[in-house]
Amino acid sequence: MKKKYTAIFLFLFSFANIGWCGKIIYPWRATTAIVKAGESFEVWFNADTGQTVNSVTLHGPYNTVATTKKIERGSWVYDVTSQNRYNTRITVTVPSKAPADRYDIILNTSNGQDTSLAGLKVIKKYKPHYYILHFSDAHAFQKGTETVLQRLSTIIEMANIINPELVFNTGDNLYRPTDDRMNQLFIGNNQLGTKGLNKLNAATFTVAGNHDIDFDNLPEEGFYKEKADWWNKWWGLQAYNFSYGKGRFMAFNNGWHGFKPVQQITAIDSWLQKEGAGNLRVGAAHIRNKEMNGFDSVANPGLILIGHNHHIASQNPSPLNNKPIQYIVNSVRDNMEFNLFKVDAKTGSYKAVGSTTAQVVYVENPTEKESPDLYKPRLTATYSNANDGTNATNTATITNKFDFPIESAKVRFILPFGKKYTISKGHIEQSFDGTSVHVVDVTFHLEPNSTTLIEIAPSR
Repeated sequence: MKKKYTAIFLFLFSFANIGWCGKIIYPWRATTAIVKAGESFEVWFNADTGQTVNSVTLHGPYNTVATTKKIERGSWVYDVTSQNRYNTRITVTVPSKAPADRYDIILNTSNGQDTSLAGLKVIKKYKPHYYILHFSDAHAFQKGTETVLQRLSTIIEMANIINPELVFNTGDNLYRPTDDRMNQLFIGNNQLGTKGLNKLNAATFTVAGNHDIDFDNLPEEGFYKEKADWWNKWWGLQAYNFSYGKGRFMAFNNGWHGFKPVQQITAIDSWLQKEGAGNLRVGAAHIRNKEMNGFDSVANPGLILIGHNHHIASQNPSPLNNKPIQYIVNSVRDNMEFNLFKVDAKTGSYKAVGSTTAQVVYVENPTEKESPDLYKPRLTATYSNANDGTNATNTATITNKFDFPIESAKVRFILPFGKKYTISKGHIEQSFDGTSVHVVDVTFHLEPNSTTLIEIAPSR
């Protein structure tokens, strides 16, 4: 017992000396900002004493965008549990001609650059129909989970073809975080050949689970300020709300044992009063039913995305106050599944895709989950030539072995700079010159159990 309390004391002492300085608070890691080209979004930054922000640059995979900004100095609480604050609010305006993409946000400051990798998703419009993709409980770096990053990478590659607008990851994310482990989860691992969460083209959001604490130094219950400090350090915000068109999305923390997110739910209520109810309200949290009555009373959600229970998604949807709206996703750790929904933005309705439970088994051989070299993904895109800007002609072959269609699926062609191009099938969603290559995004309808070829070549 004495050893346990010594560890807790050392933990608290270390946090007392961290300070939350020179750091982008939002959008960062757990959150992605969404903005229409030509409009503005906020960056919450905790500047060091005397540090000034000179400019804000957006860095995409193939281009860089200069922005304009307005800066307000003050002191704002960004986490009601930790009571941590930021002191600089930056309103960033994105040029109307900025290509739609996921961008790094770079603050060029008097002390150098501060960056939020993949922190911004620029869109051209709110889509009338769109997908939401959901996974959970990767338990990355837990003993015995050596192939979890490969499973996540497979989901990421597939998601970029399905082309969802939003991706949710609902907790029990990664054990004993270090900079290297977080980089592997978010950026990827070149040695393993895996893609990280930042490679998702969609705006991506993460919430806390019951295992997302510093369990080597803190007990399961209590010490919630310290747990919130820890989450803020490694992940960012533990509760947040955002709109996508008339959709309202609310993420809160019901994962920690004994923790009551009453203040987070109160903040949701205030946000909805200000933002308006919209026509679809979606919650994201970790555990089914836990603290959900309070959330339901203020938000009246139509859909709740949750994890925690690794094997019972076949029971979806679970009722909340007699409403069949809670959808569990089986764990990444133990399964080869994600959940998928299609939203009708006009009516504020949605439907589960693939099955009534929203479950999508994404490989043909799910029993081989520990053998990445044997994975047989049910959705793939391959190219006849290197898709790296060196070839002016190319053919994408998209193979869909799912029993359901995918509307507005997407492939991206990377081509020589400065030319115009024609495609054999589909719709050119956008086409732009990057810094050194030309980018063409093509959307198309993908039939069930089909193979689709899309050719691209310079226009004549």
